[in-house]
Amino acid sequence: MDWTDAPVRNLAFPVDAMSEITLQDLRNPIIKGISMDIRDRELLVLVGPSGAGKTTLLNMVAGLIPHDGRILVDGERVDGLPPSQRHIGYLFQDLLLFPHMSVKKNLLTALQRLSITRSERNERISSMLELCHLTSLGDRLPGALSGGEKQRAALARALVASPKVLLLDEPFSSLDFRTARYLRLELKRIHSQLGTTMLAVTHNLEEAQDLGDRMGVMTGGRLEQIGDVQEIMLQGKSAEGGFLEKANVLPCAYQESLGNGLIYVQWAGGPLFVPEDGGKPFNRVAIHPRHVYISPYPPPGPQVNRFQGRIREIRHAGGMAHVELMVGDQRVHAQMTTEQAQALSLASESPIYGILKLRDLHGC
Repeated sequence: MDWTDAPVRNLAFPVDAMSEITLQDLRNPIIKGISMDIRDRELLVLVGPSGAGKTTLLNMVAGLIPHDGRILVDGERVDGLPPSQRHIGYLFQDLLLFPHMSVKKNLLTALQRLSITRSERNERISSMLELCHLTSLGDRLPGALSGGEKQRAALARALVASPKVLLLDEPFSSLDFRTARYLRLELKRIHSQLGTTMLAVTHNLEEAQDLGDRMGVMTGGRLEQIGDVQEIMLQGKSAEGGFLEKANVLPCAYQESLGNGLIYVQWAGGPLFVPEDGGKPFNRVAIHPRHVYISPYPPPGPQVNRFQGRIREIRHAGGMAHVELMVGDQRVHAQMTTEQAQALSLASESPIYGILKLRDLHGC
């Protein structure tokens, strides 16, 4: 059996303790009264524009800045404790690896406060290096690592002491798109194996969708929404400044059940297949702009849920490209990273081809 499939019990650090965290009316000049629960073994992602108060909230939980309100971990108040006694790990945006220490020694610094033997320390470090795909890099200095390797080393250091809760501040914001996507999948794998309760913040909606078991939306120091990721993306209210893009809601002129779990409908772009959801009738379909694939060229593959149109407008904000399309007389919004849009050389009034991804369509 490959080590990545090994069960959690084979790891060298405890992962079985309950780790719920409760925030009760947290306040300071930036945070305007936030209350929420982060469930045991959950990865909750908070999204919001710059200045929303996301990092400030993490710093409150970590005990780094003063505040009013209460913080409970497993039902016990920790807001009166110093950071070192809260059993909370923190992966900072700047990583803060010690540049003069090897990866192994960076991990060792996180274990110095624990009353464990030298052999236990070595075993924890070895297991964590293996879990984070760093075994062959343990003796290297941070300066000899790539950006993705540094990120994994910082994550390993944050986890090696078995914190009850791990906080992550914009963990992949400094990385290119491909590396960031790979590391998001790696973080999900590590979270699945360890079960550590995690609270992450980001302004990147794709990151939130890849990572989150649930998602919260922050604006102006307030928690506006919290719930299921897809529910918020499809039905949630748009945050101020258009940060949270609304779902496309497309009228359907015709509907027919195909008896194989699919519904056949007609819309402005032509025929469309939609997953059947309990047989409930609908006359509209919803899809988030994230799941509208567009290209200046006809995409390869099966001719299912395709459409043709033109680009009406492209707007860039927060590293994302918001593309408004006209498909017949229907407006459709697509969303991607600015990097992706530039690679496709998208331009206003240009013809466009697209796909509405079947698994992401919802009747409503």
